[in-house]
Amino acid sequence: MIKFDCAKVSGKLDYVKVTDRMSKGLKATVSLDGQKIPNVQMETEFYEELNDGDDVTLYAIVKNSKNKEKNFGVLYGFENSKGVRNFATKYRWQVPTYFAFYAMIAFAVVFVLGWPATIYLVRSLGITGVEISQITTCAIVEGGLAAAFFLHAAWRMVKCTADPQSWMVMEPATLATRFSKLHK
Repeated sequence: MIKFDCAKVSGKLDYVKVTDRMSKGLKATVSLDGQKIPNVQMETEFYEELNDGDDVTLYAIVKNSKNKEKNFGVLYGFENSKGVRNFATKYRWQVPTYFAFYAMIAFAVVFVLGWPATIYLVRSLGITGVEISQITTCAIVEGGLAAAFFLHAAWRMVKCTADPQSWMVMEPATLATRFSKLHK
């Protein structure tokens, strides 16, 4: 399962420190209320609009892995004390489209590999009288399950980005604990 949470984090913005440039944006460490939140990917436009000392609410999509080194966040939007709100709404459909594409690839790969694997399994179990159409059906189901993994993640992304105001409220200290000390 691809684990991610949609979190709304509020506090006083201490600083945004760019740690790496990416092809489409930046990777930064964001400090809110004295808590460092590393590995936050954001649009360059967001970096320009976030000012130190502002009271902000950040809307972040955060990976929730047990391995803290693998966790990262994507800044989906923000709202500051001056009433400026900005969201990267292009991600609402772009990411699910990628997931749908990965679902098609997963289906094709698992179908192609599942077909001979099913034949091998049937023969090794000594089951007789199995037709090609039954093996094909099994391979289609296997491929469908692989595709469903990615389609579920796409559906969750579309669903959660529909209403950022309803996202789970999280304290900066709580969010900061999800990340490895290596990145801080």
